[in-house]
Amino acid sequence: MNPGDTLAGHGLLLQQGRLIANVDYHLAIPRQAHFVIVPSDGLSGDYGAYLGGFILLTLADAAKIALAEYTLELADKTKKLIRIERRYKEINHRGEKRVSFWVKAIS
Repeated sequence: MNPGDTLAGHGLLLQQGRLIANVDYHLAIPRQAHFVIVPSDGLSGDYGAYLGGFILLTLADAAKIALAEYTLELADKTKKLIRIERRYKEINHRGEKRVSFWVKAIS
């Protein structure tokens, strides 16, 4: 993955191989300017370590979610280990109430 790349789609949230919820996701790697303005210690060519963004869950599924580590199965069946860092806000997504959560990829 490269700076500025995004991943968006519909996937599955798993914990220890068990299905927790269906999710919509929007993940991105910051653009190159971010790495110039905010230098990181030990920056490597693995930009996937900087992947972060939002997942959207139904109200019922959001009530089951803890701020913890999960596996996100993307639409193309690849899996990313993520940490849900905080509940963000309730929104309308395609006419349905959803709760967004901020997530970051774990290297």
